[in-house]
Amino acid sequence: MNFNTCEINNWYTTNAGKINSKLIISAINKITKPSFEKNILYIGSEVIIKELMNQNYNFNSFYISDSQNADIIAETKKLPFQDSSIDCVILIHAIEADSNHHAAFREANRVLCDDGEIILASFNRVSFLGLYGLLPISSIFKKRQYISISRILDWMSLFSYDVSSITNLNKIPPVRNKKILKTLSFLNNNLLSKINYFGNSYVIYAKKNTYKFIAIKNWHKKNNIILGKFSKPAVNNNYEK
Repeated sequence: MNFNTCEINNWYTTNAGKINSKLIISAINKITKPSFEKNILYIGSEVIIKELMNQNYNFNSFYISDSQNADIIAETKKLPFQDSSIDCVILIHAIEADSNHHAAFREANRVLCDDGEIILASFNRVSFLGLYGLLPISSIFKKRQYISISRILDWMSLFSYDVSSITNLNKIPPVRNKKILKTLSFLNNNLLSKINYFGNSYVIYAKKNTYKFIAIKNWHKKNNIILGKFSKPAVNNNYEK
């Protein structure tokens, strides 16, 4: 069963969800650089995205969702943008909430420009969230389809991305009791946070890799002319004459 966007948003209003949200926002803010020239696309969990957009105001940023609160109402796998028109795509639980995971990622790749950036945050099965899904307790993490890090890396390799960082976040179990969460806060201290495994969520940052080709007869000349530019895999099919 896929994760449900409404359920994810509701979970992020809980005490455990707020901890997870804060860590994801902090991780993304360390990656992104303020720029009023970039076209930035936010897709996914409204709770996190609204806070991200408030902290990083940009005239050319858009929140895409099937929610009425979105800037543009659309499905993840049917984005109303031209090919290679977006500089940065930020996906917050958007892939795992879509019925066709690979199609959603492929659509994000389509609108992303050459040398563009992609940031993807998702839940991690290899964590307390996966363990909770196995326990006989009520939880949104029970019997859900997680997208593993290795699977995301396979997709990125297929579409020729250079992965710059993979960060596992939040080692605290998603319990409801606020006192227990506070007691377990030491699990997210500086020492344990450096252990980059078993986090409840992961954030992957990658850049779209564009290869440039120069005419052999001109390679030795100063200021030689670049005759072609295109992304490596055939699926991108981006080139200039």
